[in-house]
Amino acid sequence: MTGLRRIGVMAGEVVQCAPEADRKAEISDAMSLANLVALHFGLAAAFNFSGAVGYGSGKPFDKAGCAEASSGWNNIKQKYLNQ
Repeated sequence: MTGLRRIGVMAGEVVQCAPEADRKAEISDAMSLANLVALHFGLAAAFNFSGAVGYGSGKPFDKAGCAEASSGWNNIKQKYLNQ
């Protein structure tokens, strides 16, 4: 669960870093991953992941970390969402 929450927070930070026009696409990707989490690990795990996305997209953080968060999130998307 801790790993899912960390990935969720990272995805939320990417939502904050994304230009306004791209935020819906990033949220959509995060929810696609939440669907996969629900299928493989259950709804409780998907809820934890989705909640972490919301937390990451709303908490203040140093925008200098945007490149690192984007890189990590893109790796996750390539591995699990085939993007």
